[in-house]
Amino acid sequence: MAMQLGGKGLNSDINVTPFVDICLVLLIIFMVVTPMLQEGVTINLPYAKKSTKHEDDESHAIVVAVKTEKNGEQTVYVQKKPIPRDQYQAEMTEIHDRMPDKSVLIKADRAMKYGDVRKVMVEANEAGFTEVSLVSEKMPGSED
Repeated sequence: MAMQLGGKGLNSDINVTPFVDICLVLLIIFMVVTPMLQEGVTINLPYAKKSTKHEDDESHAIVVAVKTEKNGEQTVYVQKKPIPRDQYQAEMTEIHDRMPDKSVLIKADRAMKYGDVRKVMVEANEAGFTEVSLVSEKMPGSED
């Protein structure tokens, strides 16, 4: 005795709705995560009344970020890579040997002491870099 399927044949089509749902969820996840990956190191930059904005600075420069942690220790990031403070000058000398034509942009936390920022600048200069600049934010309310 054969079973009847209500007059309809077997449905052999693929149901793509779950596949589309999964793709949309993955797309949303990538849209949320991608900007977080590109941020880098968060630094509270010092304010400046007047500053010179140079386009494409970060593509032609070595970015060094320096911040003071809650425990009082300094953390140095060279191109978003953490470097122990005592190995900073050696790392910069190595980078200068590979890319002597680059300049250095220093992003220092506004809470840091001037002397500590100056040491980072001097060590970059001693590594061979002749163009060392500080990065700052435009002061709120200042006209430029």
